[in-house]
Amino acid sequence: MGIEPFLVATALRLVQAQRLIRRLCANCKSVGKIPAQTLIEIGFTPEEAKALQIFEPKGCDKCNNTGYKGRVGLFEVMELDEEIREMIMIGASTSELRQKAKERGMLTLRQSGLEKIKLGITSIEEVLRETSKM
Repeated sequence: MGIEPFLVATALRLVQAQRLIRRLCANCKSVGKIPAQTLIEIGFTPEEAKALQIFEPKGCDKCNNTGYKGRVGLFEVMELDEEIREMIMIGASTSELRQKAKERGMLTLRQSGLEKIKLGITSIEEVLRETSKM
């Protein structure tokens, strides 16, 4: 964009990414059978994968047979602390900034989606469609 790094670093407090995904219909969602290895591959821990109950869309009159009704947001918020500001000023790459933010506790869009899967709010397909594994 041609903006000097020091201007970006001093002007921003946080950076947010968001995606809207479809919410499972509460009336007809059904329990799915997903292999534990598949759950691990998309980002769940082995312990979570063994104990997790996954829901899938089914379809009914209330959701026009789609299995989904409404939307829910996935959010990724990176707060800019002094260390991240310094990294911006010296020209750190996006991947370096992202890694540092994750070390500092930032939840990624994928992690936000995994939480919504755990809570039975959405399906695996919705999260995979809108997020990357990073």
